[in-house]
Amino acid sequence: MAKAPYKLSCILVGHTSDVRALATCKDGSIVSASRDNTARVWKPTGNGSGYSEDSILKGHVKFVSSVCVINPSEQYAKGFIITGSNDNNICIYIPGETEPIHKIKAHENTVCNLRTGSVEGTFLSSSWDLTAKLWHIKNLDKPLATIVGHTAAVWCVADLPNSAIVTGSADKLVMVWSRESVMLHELSGHTDCVRDISIIKNDEFLTCANDATIRHWSATQGVCLGTYCGHENYIYSIVSRANGTLSVTGGEDHTVRVWYNGEIDQTIMLPTQSVWCVDLLPNGDIVTGASDGQIRIFSANPERYADTPTMQHFEEAVAQTMANAQLELGGIKISELPDSKVLSQPGQKDGQTKMVREGDVVRAYSWSQSLQKWERIGDVMGASGGSAATSGKQLYNGIEYDFVFSVDIQDGVPPLKLPYNIGEDPWHVAQKFIHDNGLSQLFLDQVASFIVKNSQSAPVVNTNSQYADPFTGGSRYVPGASTSNNSVAQPHPKLPATSTSKTSVSQSYIPHVNYLKLEQANHPAILEKLRELNKKCGDSIHRIPEDKLELIVKLASESHISDQLRTEAVELLRVLLNWPNEMVFPALDVARLAVLHGEANSQLCTAELLEVAKRHIKNNALPSNQMLTFRLLANMFCHEKGEKLGLKHRDELLKAVLNLSSLGSKNNQVAISTYLLNLIVALNKHDDTPGRTRALNVLFTLLPLLNEPEAVFRALVGLGTLLAATSDPDDRNELIRAVRQSETALNVLRTMSESITDLHAQNKLANCSKQIIDLII
Repeated sequence: MAKAPYKLSCILVGHTSDVRALATCKDGSIVSASRDNTARVWKPTGNGSGYSEDSILKGHVKFVSSVCVINPSEQYAKGFIITGSNDNNICIYIPGETEPIHKIKAHENTVCNLRTGSVEGTFLSSSWDLTAKLWHIKNLDKPLATIVGHTAAVWCVADLPNSAIVTGSADKLVMVWSRESVMLHELSGHTDCVRDISIIKNDEFLTCANDATIRHWSATQGVCLGTYCGHENYIYSIVSRANGTLSVTGGEDHTVRVWYNGEIDQTIMLPTQSVWCVDLLPNGDIVTGASDGQIRIFSANPERYADTPTMQHFEEAVAQTMANAQLELGGIKISELPDSKVLSQPGQKDGQTKMVREGDVVRAYSWSQSLQKWERIGDVMGASGGSAATSGKQLYNGIEYDFVFSVDIQDGVPPLKLPYNIGEDPWHVAQKFIHDNGLSQLFLDQVASFIVKNSQSAPVVNTNSQYADPFTGGSRYVPGASTSNNSVAQPHPKLPATSTSKTSVSQSYIPHVNYLKLEQANHPAILEKLRELNKKCGDSIHRIPEDKLELIVKLASESHISDQLRTEAVELLRVLLNWPNEMVFPALDVARLAVLHGEANSQLCTAELLEVAKRHIKNNALPSNQMLTFRLLANMFCHEKGEKLGLKHRDELLKAVLNLSSLGSKNNQVAISTYLLNLIVALNKHDDTPGRTRALNVLFTLLPLLNEPEAVFRALVGLGTLLAATSDPDDRNELIRAVRQSETALNVLRTMSESITDLHAQNKLANCSKQIIDLII
């Protein structure tokens, strides 16, 4: 007897935005996670063909992006629900309760995947911050293991029954690890971001990716056992049962596909662009979450099929969606695209792209200036997430965004990419864009206003917001927010050409003789965070009188503060700098700004401050504290007292840098390289030859580990300054000889001088590298 096909069973409506993740429980309950900032629990009713919303889980302040469950057991009577979000937090819930019993703040970026571990009470998390972590529900203060090795966002993670851990990443790689975080295998084969993992045997698993393929792997042998094709676009999710005989996938082509033994057995069309997640219920039914915010359940049991009116309405919606898809591609009307005749006209600049309609197919072409012709670069399957009417998601550097704008900065120069997610602070995004691309600070409001206009989602000032600034960990006020979203979007903002000449380091690059200052700050946000954390100190010795906190923050700007008040503020700041590690970051932020001012620098830069700094640049320090402390160490060189302190303790600080197992986030890398550059400027100023040699050896170690262009640039400026500013010929020749003998340094210089990926940033790197090469040949 032939098995019945999967058909719609029921539709669960409640979420107001994309359903990004699903988890199913042994009792048939479903937990869904959504971009509406909530997770919801759904309980089965009747014979399992219907569901009702049981509870709405609160606790996240941004999109909920992942979920898993630990089912009830003898040890955990009720079990647990675990959610991850792009507020960077993980929340732990007891089923039946709507507020989390615990919140983990260990990741630096979106928690994009959660999975229950193979050991009872364990679970895994993966994140855009390039890490995966293994946790046990009994000890949530720190992970059992932290896995670091990928070079882009870690999109998925899974725990094999044989105790190995598998990760998949936007760097296109799959990696197999021991539970001690030792990499066992690096598996290549996927040609785009790896999105999900499904365990099928003790040591075998499946992966799916943006390359529209599924791959079957052996974890022990480290080889690919098979590649399966069928989807027409990105595959976001995969789930398997029965030793991999049955698998279900969902993707960007409107479909859920059912696989038996690597062959597609059934394709289920949905009336929505993105099927973000799929899972299997204990009774074998398929549950899906999609970009229209709806959860749909499909059953192969005719007794659980939806009634005729519901089925008919669903099929009509699918037919309408498919008809619309034929007319529109990624929000672009296909009928309005030009035909191939347009390719007879030459392009305006190298790399210019055009979409051309060729029959029923849309193809992309790129203009080659050297060949003087249009070269086909592929078929257009639609932007990730489809049009703005569907999910509207786009990928940039392996991470999903609601918008990726193109920003023209100068005629004849390719536009810069500006990624943005709805809900982010436009001024913070604009500031990062300006920093990453070396633009003038004068364009902050112009770029932020452009984001507000073209995202069609004006920011709202929320005084209770728990938005965490990734630079300081503190809350941030959104200045000048508009409430109108009726603005007409412009294709690109146009910045004056002079913006391209503004960088934090002189265009002559080397030798560099001035100290760089890391001085950007939001003083109201720092004060707000200090007040919040100060209240948590209770009556302890670390609590500061409320009316004194504003005085402390004035140290950051030295505005309207007398000598007597400054002295008092410095003493109070020293108390704050002894706050617990998880609370001290706003005090470190004040300190790194205060040392930019002469009098405060003179009072603060003592052995006591150095001990504080050494505590927070250790390998196991909290990432935000580590980054702010390196900013502090960089800034303290700007005045004599701090300069002397930095030079006196150069060896132990450089040793601490070398002991770092990871250089951390992009912001941390920039802080470290700025500290090294300022130290080198000081070493040259005081003609410290032994110090120059030690700094050079540290640069040899760090250069290949840096992956943030601005951090690489500052490190190269430091290297060039060491060589160009050493006046003694013998000392200079020794340094040059050391560079010539360092294969690591030569490889970095060679690579940076020849490659061009991001025109503006890479030009700085290429030019600086060439200047250094000229010094050593």
